Amino acid sequence: MLTMDVREHRALRDPSHQHFDVTIILSAEQAITGDFLMNSFRRNGKPSSCEPCRLNKTKCDHAVPKCDRCVQRGNQRERLNTSRPAKRKRVSVSISDAFDRDPSLQKGRLDDAVSADIYRAGYLGPTSYEINLPDYDSSLPANNREASAEPDIDLEMSHQHPLNKPIRMQMGTDVLKTFRYYPIIRELIMWYSLHCQAGTVPLPFSVGIIDGLQPIVDRYNLAQSAPSPQLVGLVLKNSSKPLEIPVTMKSRDLHELCSGENLRLDAIGFVLATAGRALAFGSCTHLINEQTHPGLRSKIVDELLRASTLCITLCSLITPINDVLTWMLLDNYHLTIMVCGFSGPPSWRRIGELVNQIYAMGLNRESNAPDVPSWLLETRRRLCCGTYMLDKTISTFLGRPIGMSKRHINIQMPLDLSDETLMADDGTYTSAVQSLDENGWARDQYNRASWARMRYISSQFLEEILDFTFVKVDKNAEEQLLNISNRIHESWEAFPAHLRYWSTCWDEGVLPSVCLMLVVVHQTHFYNEFMIRRLLAQKETITSNLELLRVSITLLTNTLTLGRLRDRNYDVHKDFMLQLILFGIPSASVLATALQEQQRTNHAFPPSISRAKIIRKISVLISHLDVAVHMDSARPGEANYNLCRKACKAFTRVIDNILDPKMGSETGITPTSADIEFDIGLDLDTFAAPGLDAFEGIDYAAAAMGEDGINWGAVSQWTL
Repeated sequence: MLTMDVREHRALRDPSHQHFDVTIILSAEQAITGDFLMNSFRRNGKPSSCEPCRLNKTKCDHAVPKCDRCVQRGNQRERLNTSRPAKRKRVSVSISDAFDRDPSLQKGRLDDAVSADIYRAGYLGPTSYEINLPDYDSSLPANNREASAEPDIDLEMSHQHPLNKPIRMQMGTDVLKTFRYYPIIRELIMWYSLHCQAGTVPLPFSVGIIDGLQPIVDRYNLAQSAPSPQLVGLVLKNSSKPLEIPVTMKSRDLHELCSGENLRLDAIGFVLATAGRALAFGSCTHLINEQTHPGLRSKIVDELLRASTLCITLCSLITPINDVLTWMLLDNYHLTIMVCGFSGPPSWRRIGELVNQIYAMGLNRESNAPDVPSWLLETRRRLCCGTYMLDKTISTFLGRPIGMSKRHINIQMPLDLSDETLMADDGTYTSAVQSLDENGWARDQYNRASWARMRYISSQFLEEILDFTFVKVDKNAEEQLLNISNRIHESWEAFPAHLRYWSTCWDEGVLPSVCLMLVVVHQTHFYNEFMIRRLLAQKETITSNLELLRVSITLLTNTLTLGRLRDRNYDVHKDFMLQLILFGIPSASVLATALQEQQRTNHAFPPSISRAKIIRKISVLISHLDVAVHMDSARPGEANYNLCRKACKAFTRVIDNILDPKMGSETGITPTSADIEFDIGLDLDTFAAPGLDAFEGIDYAAAAMGEDGINWGAVSQWTL
């Protein structure tokens, strides 16, 4: 019989502190059966109990091989050593074994690999790695290289999509389901192309795309049934291909690249966002009966925004950068602002994505490439300038750093051409360009590009002013601000006369939409002057600051002028409320503070400033705010409702105290405390929201208001 000696030496301490050795010699059979475990000891030196006695909390006699007490109880389980827990068996699995068990990994290629076109570098600037590489085309200077063509790039990457194919198919299906509203969407696009005065992307592009969708909608019966997997797969496949626009392609034929059998997600997201904007402005009321279906309009707007955002999500994963993708980001940003507001995180993320896309395509640099059609070059210029203006608006509104700086932009301003001219033949286009003046302005025409050019210039001044919000306004800064002020006035005089707002334009047969834009560009331009005067007002009282009072009265007067605008085509009130928030409230806050200061100090206003006129203007503003609060569409929880209600009550209390100080005394507010409670002086930190920083100075507690959390951005931007 084979035997095995197992010697275990344990130094244990008994109560008498004596050491002893325990030597156990077991046979191989005992070791195999586990009987040697019976002689194990606890840490205190005492024999360990058998497992049944330990579990039952009974005394064990430590007999071997079986405990006598357990035998008597009928418990015949073997004695086990419980002094130490049994160790789990370590399971070792090699990577090669896992690889062998997964058939998808054994193939030579991945089933769902990412297309290499998505990872093309795009625009590479003068400091990029590629600029130092030798180029086979020696005729092209190194500084003029733009995008990395990479003709020998692999067909696919060595990794798979972050979202697997079933998820992408489901997302694509959800997007295409929105075309059950195709007749409404097409009507909205057509309405938008007729009535939108301000915009960036030429309107005929969206019309061509939505018309190009008609055959697909009819063939797959998308208006009556869910999209088929074949159609969803086709759209996803098309969206993963580069969108290359030949130099010989006419602008009117662009829709052929992204509609019909070439239907793409970026084109779908573009038209859905455009339709959502038009619907949010109250267009096509004859198509939606909210009397029988309350809230239907807002539900459709929300679905259009959701579908457009899904397109952005999918395109960010599968679509190479292209022009239509930037158009989708732009219009989705506008719609996101209308639904989520300027202050909503989605709006800030969307403008960041748009800016990054422009940089990735190199649209911020003037193109020297000969293969870019002239109409596409003009569209890119409009897009860059429009995004630059939007970036300044939301950055100023939120008090955050700008995303686009003029230091990184050398693109020329778009020519003052109509959308129809861009879509025309080469002869018409060339003739229209030659008819422009030496500065690129059209003569006696109101084009969408006209407003884009003017507001781009105004936004450049705004960027300069924002640089002074982080520094102390000393003598040097004051001189620089005054220099900017002079250039603001000079640039305004340099604009064509027919584009400079004049107060009688309303009565001279000018279209209401054009009058609206004349006011908007005027307010945008001279709001820069307003910000400068606020920065310079730190060293003197408001009542003696003639320039600040003058520009404040001008801004408030022009804003109130929009209250008389009536247009049956769309809800003008939304644009009016936007102007009230951006320009009316901050200017009125300065004037109301001046009234309080004048009442407290008895200092007279400058001779050209009428105290009675200021009171009348603020009173008219209060009436407009009160109307906004009591409109049928206004309800608690909406940004316009909360904002207008707070502003209305705050300004009302201020004017009441100015006109009849006894009212303040009767309510327990002394003139001194009223000045404190109703101090609506501007916070001169101008790197904040236009309208928001001025309105924050109002003490809402004094106006008996308890609401908080205003969503300052849930206003329309038809004029943006």
